[in-house]
Amino acid sequence: MSTDPLTAPATESAPAKAERTPLPPALMERVGFLLAMTKGGAEEIFTTAMEPIGLHPRQLGLMLVLATEGPLSQGELAQWMRTDRTTMVALVDGLEERGYVRRERKPEDRRAYSLQLTSEGRRALTRGRGLLRRAENRLLRTLDAEERKQLIELLGRIAADIGRPPVDPARP
Repeated sequence: MSTDPLTAPATESAPAKAERTPLPPALMERVGFLLAMTKGGAEEIFTTAMEPIGLHPRQLGLMLVLATEGPLSQGELAQWMRTDRTTMVALVDGLEERGYVRRERKPEDRRAYSLQLTSEGRRALTRGRGLLRRAENRLLRTLDAEERKQLIELLGRIAADIGRPPVDPARP
């Protein structure tokens, strides 16, 4: 019988699984940990939700931005969505292959392309919005309407501030 703690079976002295909290108590007050756990769960929920239309959630996000903001360059989208240019090219290539977006040269800069949703892309986006709404409801099912609104507002403030220099140099 092995005495190596990595290969030995767990003993009964450990709390039964039914008694354990869903997350380690030592990390329940750590914002970074909670955001990472939430991000992992959200990615799984949204990726599964988008399977019927064959899109990655980031592709749907890109399409939502194009639908609301109009034509943008890949560079503008990458910067706005905080995605590196290489990843943006791959996301756009996948959408272009499906006929959901098209690249058009910008008349003022022949080196740059403007991305636009196609009519097929708008149809996929309509379906994707319904799938997204159901996935969001699943993710946020433990929150009431006011809590959802508050969460969105708080996360929006944090997201908008990430990467910006502090207003007060003494502020961490």
